[in-house]
Amino acid sequence: MSPDIKCLTPQEEERFLDILKNRKDAERAYMLYHLMLITGLRLSEALSLNVEHASRAKVELRVKGWTKKGERSPEQSEGKKDRFKTVYFPKALQGHLKEYLKVKARRGESLLLGAPLFVSRNSARISPRQVQRDFKKWVKESGIESNLSPHALRHTVGTRLLREFKNAKLVQRYLGHSDVATTLRYYVDVFPEDLEEAAEMLAER
Repeated sequence: MSPDIKCLTPQEEERFLDILKNRKDAERAYMLYHLMLITGLRLSEALSLNVEHASRAKVELRVKGWTKKGERSPEQSEGKKDRFKTVYFPKALQGHLKEYLKVKARRGESLLLGAPLFVSRNSARISPRQVQRDFKKWVKESGIESNLSPHALRHTVGTRLLREFKNAKLVQRYLGHSDVATTLRYYVDVFPEDLEEAAEMLAER
Protein backbone atom coordinates (compact mmCIF):
# COMPACT_ATOMS: atom_id res chain seq x y z
CA MET A 1 0.00 0.00 0.00
CA SER A 2 0.98 3.61 -0.38
CA PRO A 3 2.86 4.88 2.69
CA ASP A 4 0.29 7.70 2.84
CA ILE A 5 -2.51 5.23 3.52
CA LYS A 6 -3.69 5.08 7.12
CA CYS A 7 -6.23 2.50 8.17
CA LEU A 8 -7.36 0.36 11.08
CA THR A 9 -6.01 -3.11 11.66
CA PRO A 10 -8.69 -5.82 12.08
CA GLN A 11 -8.05 -5.76 15.84
CA GLU A 12 -8.35 -1.96 16.02
CA GLU A 13 -11.52 -2.01 13.93
CA GLU A 14 -13.13 -4.55 16.27
CA ARG A 15 -12.09 -2.62 19.38
CA PHE A 16 -13.24 0.69 17.90
CA LEU A 17 -16.72 -0.61 17.09
CA ASP A 18 -17.04 -2.46 20.40
CA ILE A 19 -16.37 0.76 22.32
CA LEU A 20 -19.06 2.60 20.34
CA LYS A 21 -21.57 -0.22 20.45
CA ASN A 22 -21.78 -0.17 24.23
CA ARG A 23 -22.11 3.59 24.71
CA LYS A 24 -25.49 5.35 24.78
CA ASP A 25 -23.78 8.61 23.88
CA ALA A 26 -22.29 7.01 20.75
CA GLU A 27 -25.41 5.74 18.98
CA ARG A 28 -25.04 8.15 16.07
CA ALA A 29 -21.27 7.62 15.88
CA TYR A 30 -21.65 3.83 15.91
CA MET A 31 -24.19 3.95 13.10
CA LEU A 32 -22.12 6.31 10.97
CA TYR A 33 -18.78 4.56 11.39
CA HIS A 34 -20.27 1.08 11.06
CA LEU A 35 -21.89 2.18 7.81
CA MET A 36 -18.62 3.64 6.50
CA LEU A 37 -16.68 0.48 7.42
CA ILE A 38 -19.09 -1.61 5.34
CA THR A 39 -19.78 0.66 2.39
CA GLY A 40 -16.43 2.45 2.05
CA LEU A 41 -18.28 5.73 1.59
CA ARG A 42 -16.44 9.01 1.86
CA LEU A 43 -17.52 11.04 4.88
CA SER A 44 -19.32 13.60 2.70
CA GLU A 45 -21.21 10.80 0.93
CA ALA A 46 -22.28 9.17 4.19
CA LEU A 47 -23.46 12.49 5.58
CA SER A 48 -25.52 13.13 2.43
CA LEU A 49 -27.77 10.17 3.21
CA ASN A 50 -31.40 10.84 4.11
CA VAL A 51 -33.94 8.89 6.12
CA GLU A 52 -35.39 7.43 2.91
CA HIS A 53 -32.11 5.63 2.21
CA ALA A 54 -32.24 3.72 5.51
CA SER A 55 -34.89 1.30 4.26
CA ARG A 56 -33.18 0.35 1.01
CA ALA A 57 -30.94 -2.56 0.06
CA LYS A 58 -28.97 -0.39 -2.34
CA VAL A 59 -28.64 3.32 -2.98
CA GLU A 60 -27.60 5.33 -6.02
CA LEU A 61 -25.39 8.19 -4.86
CA ARG A 62 -24.20 11.16 -6.88
CA VAL A 63 -20.45 11.57 -6.56
CA LYS A 64 -17.91 13.85 -8.17
CA GLY A 65 -14.96 12.42 -10.07
CA TRP A 66 -12.25 13.66 -12.32
CA THR A 67 -12.71 13.19 -16.03
CA LYS A 68 -9.90 11.58 -18.00
CA LYS A 69 -6.92 13.81 -18.61
CA GLY A 70 -7.61 16.41 -21.26
CA GLU A 71 -11.39 16.11 -21.08
CA ARG A 72 -13.61 18.86 -19.77
CA SER A 73 -17.17 18.61 -18.64
CA PRO A 74 -19.26 21.35 -20.35
CA GLU A 75 -20.86 22.40 -17.07
CA GLN A 76 -17.70 22.16 -14.96
CA SER A 77 -14.70 23.96 -16.32
CA GLU A 78 -12.22 22.41 -13.88
CA GLY A 79 -12.68 18.95 -15.31
CA LYS A 80 -14.99 17.41 -12.76
CA LYS A 81 -18.33 15.85 -13.53
CA ASP A 82 -21.12 14.24 -11.57
CA ARG A 83 -21.25 10.47 -11.59
CA PHE A 84 -23.43 7.90 -9.86
CA LYS A 85 -22.37 4.82 -7.98
CA THR A 86 -24.39 2.00 -6.47
CA VAL A 87 -23.90 1.41 -2.76
CA TYR A 88 -25.08 -1.88 -1.29
CA PHE A 89 -26.51 -2.21 2.21
CA PRO A 90 -26.21 -5.86 3.33
CA LYS A 91 -28.82 -7.32 5.67
CA ALA A 92 -26.78 -6.76 8.83
CA LEU A 93 -26.40 -3.08 7.96
CA GLN A 94 -30.10 -2.80 7.06
CA GLY A 95 -30.92 -4.16 10.51
CA HIS A 96 -28.67 -1.60 12.18
CA LEU A 97 -30.23 1.22 10.13
CA LYS A 98 -33.70 0.06 11.15
CA GLU A 99 -32.70 0.20 14.82
CA TYR A 100 -31.11 3.59 14.30
CA LEU A 101 -34.39 5.01 13.02
CA LYS A 102 -35.89 4.02 16.37
CA VAL A 103 -33.08 5.96 18.06
CA LYS A 104 -33.90 8.99 15.92
CA ALA A 105 -37.58 8.70 16.81
CA ARG A 106 -36.75 8.48 20.51
CA ARG A 107 -34.69 11.66 20.21
CA GLY A 108 -37.49 13.47 18.44
CA GLU A 109 -35.53 13.78 15.19
CA SER A 110 -37.43 14.02 11.92
CA LEU A 111 -38.25 10.78 10.13
CA LEU A 112 -39.51 12.48 6.98
CA LEU A 113 -38.05 10.73 3.94
CA GLY A 114 -36.04 13.78 2.88
CA ALA A 115 -34.69 14.50 6.36
CA PRO A 116 -30.97 13.99 7.03
CA LEU A 117 -30.06 10.61 8.45
CA PHE A 118 -27.30 12.07 10.63
CA VAL A 119 -28.06 15.30 12.43
CA SER A 120 -26.40 17.53 15.01
CA ARG A 121 -27.90 18.66 18.31
CA ASN A 122 -29.73 21.49 16.56
CA SER A 123 -31.36 18.98 14.17
CA ALA A 124 -29.37 20.21 11.14
CA ARG A 125 -27.36 17.87 8.93
CA ILE A 126 -24.15 17.24 10.82
CA SER A 127 -21.03 18.78 9.30
CA PRO A 128 -17.82 16.90 8.36
CA ARG A 129 -15.88 19.09 10.79
CA GLN A 130 -18.09 18.01 13.69
CA VAL A 131 -17.62 14.37 12.75
CA GLN A 132 -13.84 14.77 12.48
CA ARG A 133 -13.69 16.06 16.05
CA ASP A 134 -16.00 13.29 17.22
CA PHE A 135 -13.95 10.64 15.42
CA LYS A 136 -10.67 11.68 17.06
CA LYS A 137 -12.35 11.43 20.46
CA TRP A 138 -13.51 7.87 19.89
CA VAL A 139 -10.20 6.79 18.36
CA LYS A 140 -8.42 8.00 21.50
CA GLU A 141 -10.99 6.34 23.75
CA SER A 142 -10.48 3.08 21.88
CA GLY A 143 -6.80 3.17 22.76
CA ILE A 144 -5.69 3.47 19.14
CA GLU A 145 -2.41 5.37 19.10
CA SER A 146 -2.53 6.83 15.63
CA ASN A 147 -3.47 10.19 14.14
CA LEU A 148 -6.43 9.03 12.05
CA SER A 149 -9.19 10.89 10.23
CA PRO A 150 -12.59 9.45 9.22
CA HIS A 151 -11.11 8.81 5.75
CA ALA A 152 -9.08 6.03 7.37
CA LEU A 153 -12.32 4.01 7.48
CA ARG A 154 -12.56 4.17 3.68
CA HIS A 155 -8.93 3.08 3.39
CA THR A 156 -9.66 0.26 5.84
CA VAL A 157 -12.37 -1.00 3.47
CA GLY A 158 -10.14 -0.70 0.40
CA THR A 159 -7.27 -2.51 2.10
CA ARG A 160 -9.51 -5.29 3.38
CA LEU A 161 -11.11 -5.85 -0.01
CA LEU A 162 -7.75 -5.96 -1.78
CA ARG A 163 -6.39 -8.41 0.79
CA GLU A 164 -9.44 -10.68 0.47
CA PHE A 165 -10.06 -10.57 -3.29
CA LYS A 166 -6.72 -9.35 -4.75
CA ASN A 167 -8.76 -7.62 -7.44
CA ALA A 168 -8.05 -3.91 -7.99
CA LYS A 169 -10.99 -3.59 -10.40
CA LEU A 170 -13.42 -4.80 -7.73
CA VAL A 171 -11.95 -2.33 -5.23
CA GLN A 172 -12.28 0.45 -7.80
CA ARG A 173 -15.95 -0.25 -8.42
CA TYR A 174 -16.75 -0.76 -4.74
CA LEU A 175 -15.15 2.50 -3.65
CA GLY A 176 -16.43 4.39 -6.69
CA HIS A 177 -13.08 5.51 -8.08
CA SER A 178 -13.53 6.96 -11.57
CA ASP A 179 -10.51 5.04 -12.86
CA VAL A 180 -8.66 1.92 -11.71
CA ALA A 181 -5.44 3.97 -11.90
CA THR A 182 -6.66 5.86 -8.82
CA THR A 183 -7.11 2.58 -6.96
CA LEU A 184 -3.68 1.35 -7.99
CA ARG A 185 -2.09 4.63 -6.92
CA TYR A 186 -3.39 4.12 -3.39
CA TYR A 187 -3.12 0.35 -3.12
CA VAL A 188 -0.32 -0.45 -5.58
CA ASP A 189 2.02 -2.21 -3.13
CA VAL A 190 1.42 -5.87 -2.38
CA PHE A 191 1.32 -7.20 1.15
CA PRO A 192 4.51 -8.85 2.46
CA GLU A 193 2.76 -12.19 2.96
CA ASP A 194 1.83 -12.16 -0.74
CA LEU A 195 5.53 -12.06 -1.66
CA GLU A 196 6.22 -15.04 0.60
CA GLU A 197 3.29 -16.94 -0.90
CA ALA A 198 4.51 -16.14 -4.42
CA ALA A 199 7.97 -17.48 -3.60
CA GLU A 200 6.50 -20.68 -2.19
CA MET A 201 4.35 -21.14 -5.29
CA LEU A 202 7.32 -20.72 -7.64
CA ALA A 203 9.42 -23.14 -5.59
CA GLU A 204 6.78 -25.84 -6.00
CA ARG A 205 7.04 -25.81 -9.79
